[in-house]
Amino acid sequence: MKIVFSAVFFSVFVNATTVSAKESYRHFPSVPSPDLATALCNLQSYNDKLTNILSKETLDAVDMAKVHELTYTLEDAVAQIQKDLIVVAENLESVHKASERIDQQAIDSHGSQYIAQTKLLTDAVKCD
Repeated sequence: MKIVFSAVFFSVFVNATTVSAKESYRHFPSVPSPDLATALCNLQSYNDKLTNILSKETLDAVDMAKVHELTYTLEDAVAQIQKDLIVVAENLESVHKASERIDQQAIDSHGSQYIAQTKLLTDAVKCD
């Protein structure tokens, strides 16, 4: 019975989520990642959930659906991290160029922003 239910669930899930190449639908809500700290916490939390599922020898249809659901939050978290890393790289480049010009004010300004941004990446992430 469980196998039949899983097969039916997966079949319905696949049919319900099939879209054409021109269309893009969100099937599950994503936990927002509005900033780097939240994105890192979401990445940590949802990676743990994904790891638990992936540790199974065989995934059933429910597991596959759960993986699909988790990826929305993970994708949004990774996108936010990428966006923030662009800003980190820009600040570091500003520090680099300011050091070539011997511009202490720019070094202080961009350097403190760079340190604050990368501190979240280098310190242990503490999530609720």
